Amino acid sequence: MKNSFFKYSKKCLLLGIFLSLTGFYQGAAQKTVTGTVSDETGVPIPGANVVVKGTTKGAVTDFDGNFSITALAEEVLVISYIGHVSKTIAIGNQTSISVTLQSDVQQLDDVVVIGYGTVKKSDVTGSVSRIDSKSFEDQPVTRVEEALQGRAAGVTVAKANGQPGGAIKVRIRGVNSITGNNQPLVVVDGVLGGDLSTINPDDIAAMDILKDASATAIYGVRGSNGVIIITTKKGSGKGKINVNYFTSFSSSPNSVPRLGAEDFAIIENLRRTNSGGAAIYTESQIAAFAANGGTDYEQEILRTGISKNLAISANGSEGNIRYYFSGNYRDEEGIVINTGYNQLSIRSNVEAQVKDNFKIGLNVYGSRSENKNNTDRFGNGQGSFIYKALTWDPTTPVYNAAGEYNIRSSVASLNDNPVRTLNETRIRDIEERLNATINTTYNITDNFTYSLVLGTQISSLNVERYAVEIGDDQLPHTSFNNNKNTSYQMSNIFTWQKEFGGIHDIKLTGVQEYSNSKFQGNGWNANDLSLQGRGFYFAELAPNSGQTVNNEFNERELSSFMLRAEYILDNNLFLTATGRYDASSVFREKERWGFFPSVALAYSLNDLIENSNSLSSLKLRAGWGQVGNQNIGPYSTFTTLGFNSYAANGTAATTGTFINSIGNPFATWETTSQLNVGIDLGFANGKGNISIDGYKKVTEDLLLNATIPDYDGGELGANTILKNVGEVENKGIDLTVGYDFITTENTNWSSNFSLSYVENKVTQLNDGLTTIIGQFQAPGGQGNILNFIELNQPLGQFNGATFLGTWKSTDDIPLNSEGIPIAKPGEAKYVLDENNEVQFGAIGNGTPKLTWGFNNTISIKNWDFNIFLQGVHGFDIYNIQQAAITGGAGDSRSFLSPDQVNQWTPTNETDIPAFAHLYESSRYVEKGDFIRLSNLTIGYTLKDIKTLNDVSIKLYAGGQNLFLITDYSGYDPESSSRRSTEGNEDVAPGINVGAYPNPRTYTLGAKIRF
Repeated sequence: MKNSFFKYSKKCLLLGIFLSLTGFYQGAAQKTVTGTVSDETGVPIPGANVVVKGTTKGAVTDFDGNFSITALAEEVLVISYIGHVSKTIAIGNQTSISVTLQSDVQQLDDVVVIGYGTVKKSDVTGSVSRIDSKSFEDQPVTRVEEALQGRAAGVTVAKANGQPGGAIKVRIRGVNSITGNNQPLVVVDGVLGGDLSTINPDDIAAMDILKDASATAIYGVRGSNGVIIITTKKGSGKGKINVNYFTSFSSSPNSVPRLGAEDFAIIENLRRTNSGGAAIYTESQIAAFAANGGTDYEQEILRTGISKNLAISANGSEGNIRYYFSGNYRDEEGIVINTGYNQLSIRSNVEAQVKDNFKIGLNVYGSRSENKNNTDRFGNGQGSFIYKALTWDPTTPVYNAAGEYNIRSSVASLNDNPVRTLNETRIRDIEERLNATINTTYNITDNFTYSLVLGTQISSLNVERYAVEIGDDQLPHTSFNNNKNTSYQMSNIFTWQKEFGGIHDIKLTGVQEYSNSKFQGNGWNANDLSLQGRGFYFAELAPNSGQTVNNEFNERELSSFMLRAEYILDNNLFLTATGRYDASSVFREKERWGFFPSVALAYSLNDLIENSNSLSSLKLRAGWGQVGNQNIGPYSTFTTLGFNSYAANGTAATTGTFINSIGNPFATWETTSQLNVGIDLGFANGKGNISIDGYKKVTEDLLLNATIPDYDGGELGANTILKNVGEVENKGIDLTVGYDFITTENTNWSSNFSLSYVENKVTQLNDGLTTIIGQFQAPGGQGNILNFIELNQPLGQFNGATFLGTWKSTDDIPLNSEGIPIAKPGEAKYVLDENNEVQFGAIGNGTPKLTWGFNNTISIKNWDFNIFLQGVHGFDIYNIQQAAITGGAGDSRSFLSPDQVNQWTPTNETDIPAFAHLYESSRYVEKGDFIRLSNLTIGYTLKDIKTLNDVSIKLYAGGQNLFLITDYSGYDPESSSRRSTEGNEDVAPGINVGAYPNPRTYTLGAKIRF
């Protein structure tokens, strides 16, 4: 018993000594570590968190960025601060540590946003282009589309006209749909369905463009046209205020040649006598025109437009709160009288790190804009006001002797005086918009994260219209329309990521998403106001027969599930696979769900070239995927009724219904499949980089309107049904080259070049058709259609006759079926068919094949320069404007082209017709290729101003659209006319019926930062 007690006591003593020694050893291993935390500029960061990884032990830096903490040598410190990239440091033998934290703006440069997450640039497997704010911050842009133009391979941006606030067309890798919308999906801070035209460019931190299906499949049915992901700015570090103000002076860079009053009168007399009539101008009148020059209506409606733009922002971080606030006001005068645009917008981005594993952000954006006399709201059936001004009678002044408008003329254009039309018309498009987004992120474990995105968008567009050019009775028409769109989105995002064995990196992302959008529209028309000049608010004075009411409502829903898997093997092999399952309410229940898969593979060959003197990086990529298109009306698969009213007795209007469309319950998704291969390489020790992508994408099951047989209710082609019957193919190459030519302390020069080549082809139409006639009708009263869709040809075919010059007196002129010559000498000559009738067919195409942009940024000490060139090639312009100027037919009866001075005569048989001709002919098809100096800006920055601490002032001046190299005879080959009621704009590109000129602009501005 006694021996047992001693043995037990001995064991306890030994255990106690062991535990004491262990504790002593551990206590001896503990040490105090001190250090300083600062940002990338060397400024100390107060309030940074310093935590021993895996424990609750930590410290906070003081006002000077200093900290002190006790830890073991084998432990790791995690240093973090809101708005900066966290850093981990192994303690080891260190007792004093200096830590520099990079802002998340720097982090943003190193990653790419791919939708519902990010990846390192080096880990990208799909075709993705990035445009950060640095590439356009030295250019005075007012629209996001201007920042996109020419800066990303595969992205085409076309400024259809120069009207302030006007539409700008953006396309990614060609055109997919014939009847649907081809605009790319815009995602702003995680919320789908943004509008590029409403976003303040100064708010943008970066834009990531997803181009191939392996990248866009993550967005399923909404990703078929490509995706533009916009990340707005967030605050970090010490508070900063930025002010950017510039004013611009804009004018038309050129004039369209036309006959002056003297030559016009001479040619008009000749035109009338050639047709068997009498001359209308006397010799004395012609002499007077020679003396006073007549009236140039082009110059009467054009002016120098003065615009102002003010952007103010404040950003920074305090403790665990980071903030970014901004406001923008722009006021733009159009270069056409009585046109303009203004917009006021505000933004608030606030993010709070509530706990170490939980953060929440709230982004709010609001804007109000007003477009004055939007050209799209004018009645363009007889051409735009530009069209009318260029074809109006130069011998008739704007005002008569009594000081009143000369409304009509007996020669030249049949339309109203364009100066009166512009001055007296009052059309206002007033849009108000509110967007709000809540983003939350909760780190459940070190490997598992949950994110929630809640977003809502509300917009209201009111269109107030008072129009004076209506008809022969000269009675004004008024109308009002309110269009309200409301949408919301909820996205639940789960992300799990873990490394295994140091070489395996697996990341899984799962998404459940729901979105809903509603449209409510109502309005009225009040026509034939008997009191002139009373304006929009006297609409109730219209007679009952001129008053109508309209209402509309529609709603659409989208429910989605998505899973993405990313695998990286030893930082060499990269694999991404995605599957998305979407249900859209625009299709019937049995056709509602669609599955859209994708897979992409990339392999880094950096290990093979590590000893190379020329290459610094090399990666091969390949991907395939499918995406859908649901861009049809919410009720397009149903038979719908239309409403109309008619005053049978001339006083009281009676409302009735008619079949508007025939429904098809079996209509379903348009599906785009795309194959992409690419190569990325770096050279010259990382100074240069090249990316090349080749792709082929095929859009199947295109939704086209198919003819219904008469026995089944077709009514001689009046009724059609929407079917999945068409197919379009796009294939092309994207090239991006970047190089830093000079990188020294005082001088830097970097260049970026992007090029896109795409071939578009229609490979299948409905019911075995080889052509489908378009909807763009030529003005002038001849009623011919200018465009059509042709099998095995690109979208954008021009329809017309092939011009051969004039019939000569020596020609054997064919006879018609009655034995009468089809023409006489001096008339226009065209290719004929077997029946000796003018043959119509393809005479050109308005879809560009090649686009490129070349951006240069140069800084020399305090000076900086930005030079941006762009080019578009491989397309034609259907210059119907020039056809009207040439005249001789329809609503432009008189000849106004200077070429008519050399028109055909019996003694001078030229190829310029002396009689009426067709507008729709190859005579007016011109090459649209051009090279443009889009921007040239020079700036000087005042730094270290003695009386103003921490203040920098930059003064800059520049010009936009400074020169244009082209053979096109009109204002600008990039401009084209857009009629929303005449079909898809991508089916009728490059048609000019008097597009608003793109201006040349000179800018003066200042940026202040403090």
